[in-house]
Amino acid sequence: MALRIIMAVFMLPILPIIFGAFWFLAGEKNGAQFGVALWEGAREHPQVQEIKKLYKQELKRYALLCLLVYFLTLLPKHESLLITGVTVWIFFTFVFLLLPFRRANIRMLQQKREYLASLPKEGITEGSEEILVDVTAAGAPKQKSPRKAIYAGCIFALLAPAAELFLYHAWHRPWLPGLLAVESTLLATSCAAWCFLVYLRFYDKQRVNVLTYNSQVNLQVAGIRRYHLGRFCTEMAWLTGAFSWCLLLSFHLPPRLFPWMVSAASFLFGAASITLIFCCWKKIQKASQKYLAGEPMVGEDDDKHWIWGMIYYNKNDSRSFVEARTGLGITSNMAKPLMRYVTVVALFAVFLIMALTCGWVILEDFTPISLSYGNGMLVSGQWKTEYQIPQEDIKRADLLEELPEISRKSGTSMEHLAKGNYYWETERRDLEVCLNPKEPPFLLVECTDGSWYLLGGSDGEETRRAYEGYCGGR
Repeated sequence: MALRIIMAVFMLPILPIIFGAFWFLAGEKNGAQFGVALWEGAREHPQVQEIKKLYKQELKRYALLCLLVYFLTLLPKHESLLITGVTVWIFFTFVFLLLPFRRANIRMLQQKREYLASLPKEGITEGSEEILVDVTAAGAPKQKSPRKAIYAGCIFALLAPAAELFLYHAWHRPWLPGLLAVESTLLATSCAAWCFLVYLRFYDKQRVNVLTYNSQVNLQVAGIRRYHLGRFCTEMAWLTGAFSWCLLLSFHLPPRLFPWMVSAASFLFGAASITLIFCCWKKIQKASQKYLAGEPMVGEDDDKHWIWGMIYYNKNDSRSFVEARTGLGITSNMAKPLMRYVTVVALFAVFLIMALTCGWVILEDFTPISLSYGNGMLVSGQWKTEYQIPQEDIKRADLLEELPEISRKSGTSMEHLAKGNYYWETERRDLEVCLNPKEPPFLLVECTDGSWYLLGGSDGEETRRAYEGYCGGR
């Protein structure tokens, strides 16, 4: 039930986040809209305004359908199906909300073709294959983004896993997972802050975009973008550091509060990130328009090099990355073999991780649990986990009609499956657990070597038979 509530409360905001991102893609950027370079008089053209209006209407309808699908993913009783459904829903939502943008891109291209066809032949300018370079702007000394603040944010993020090395022993909690698991989680989160520094260093090396025929305007706009992107990356580095510290605190909270703390921190981190992205985008657009207003725009890239208005493919361009025609940031030149391979490998890795994770969760949840006693051996197993306890090693065994208050340290914790290493808060001891929490009674076993087991069968009768077999074999 807790997972269902967490999914309902903290996963639903993903839809408005994706919806908001696609909503703002409808805005004009550098003389292009929906990934199509605007032609003369296009901004005031009724058909262009109609395309924009139709896009937003379709986006609303598609978002509503995604919302209905989301509620369907919350219906399954098994948590494995719930997790799988929500994972597939996130991917489905992104792809599904991409369709209105694709349609708008096609409509804009069609409208542009009709406009060019209406012009006399002498009024049509053939597209050029050359890549424009502003020599004056390229020769100007490049301004680097401020680095001290972002370095400080990255170091702040790394202090969390460093502090945990001390806190794990000085402020140890018996329910904590192993040090390796805790450190891996914190270190992976903290290293994400350094990605913003890498991006900023890479962005500083990019050449000035040719937006107008005025080199000074191109330099001014490039400086504006570099400044705001520098601030954005710095704020994200500090925000990622704060998230890493929240995770550290979550590990040391009582286990019942851990999922709520992590979910709340993740939700706030996501909301703050989206807000910073939006603010950065708006500031860049507003400040750039002050310099671009009244300047004749130069279309550096022909429409035929942009697939769906989002994917750049130009064999004649030596650049591996270019500024995206929509949204904020840069995109790769898919004509470069390295970029294609990296993209394909990254997408394959994402799909593989999703498939393996969902498959593993379903196997964990639906593989039956077994518990039996025979030939002087108590055997409990479920999929890849098996416990074999000889009778001579058993100090005592008790049948519990109710599940004690236990919390997971490592392993699996689902509504119909508890497996792995757990902590028994009342008795303050570790337990090896393999049972279905919905099928009492449970067999509590104490061994002569001091280890404890809490086991259960596929149903209560199987557990009782194992207990009676043990008692009869003593």
